[in-house]
Amino acid sequence: MATFTLTAKYQSTRTGGFHIDKGDQFVIHINMAGITPINLFNNSRCRDQLIKQFKINGIDLPPTDPLYNSPGAWDIKMKP
Repeated sequence: MATFTLTAKYQSTRTGGFHIDKGDQFVIHINMAGITPINLFNNSRCRDQLIKQFKINGIDLPPTDPLYNSPGAWDIKMKP
């Protein structure tokens, strides 16, 4: 299982008034081999897991929200 810490690079207000502050951190667990910070957002195999992990962290947005496809919005660190 790969574990990542995602830190918001900027403030963002999303659908329904949901707000993410710059510096907010979220821990994301992806139960798949071969997932790295480079392909976390670009891997269609882990998209559902990524959306579920965001929900666990309190980010409940429509699956079409660009936040789920925006690696540029996050500083992504992989935990050892």
